[in-house]
Amino acid sequence: MSFSSGEDRKRPGIFDSFRAAMTPAPLPEDDGQPISPPRTVNIATALCLIGALIFIFIGAVSLFTADEQLDQAVATYNASIADCQAKVGGIGDAVQTPPDTASADDKAFADSCKGYKVLTQDVIDSAKTQNMIISVVIVVIGLLAAAGGWFLRAGARWARLMVVGAVLLSVIITMLFQVSNLFTLVATLLIVVAVMLSFIGKGGVYFARMRARRASS
Repeated sequence: MSFSSGEDRKRPGIFDSFRAAMTPAPLPEDDGQPISPPRTVNIATALCLIGALIFIFIGAVSLFTADEQLDQAVATYNASIADCQAKVGGIGDAVQTPPDTASADDKAFADSCKGYKVLTQDVIDSAKTQNMIISVVIVVIGLLAAAGGWFLRAGARWARLMVVGAVLLSVIITMLFQVSNLFTLVATLLIVVAVMLSFIGKGGVYFARMRARRASS
């Protein structure tokens, strides 16, 4: 039987690995030569630009088709109200309670009709304004990601902040307005990966070297 001397060595946990990855590596001495962006920063730039193009495209399409989409939504909503009026007598408090012998589907339909309200022009105008604002914000997210991503290769600190801002705006608009689809989720993921590549590993070292170079000049 053998006994280990000293403290037992523990395998590094997930937080230790994360802490090690986030710890800045020591900067090499500045030899005065041009500092080229590493591959990770170039990849981050490409990911940002792809995500930005997706956001700009979605926002632009939404802006140009907002009225048409809203008209279709209003027509569908009014058709549902007409269906309620024909089958259960109306919407809201006017809904006639189905008899006990009615099927579960009929009872569920009646319950859904209780939640409908007549659309007024003010409600429609408010929805139109909200759609326009959301579309503009989506375009702004794309522009922020595009501008920030392009200047990541220059090692500009403000470029990283712009990319982070694009991610935060995307998260906020998703949480507040539940505006998300497969394309926006993919675009957000691409930009998040770009942010990570610019902060850790060789990307973080590159930005630190560029910051030190500017501070010494």
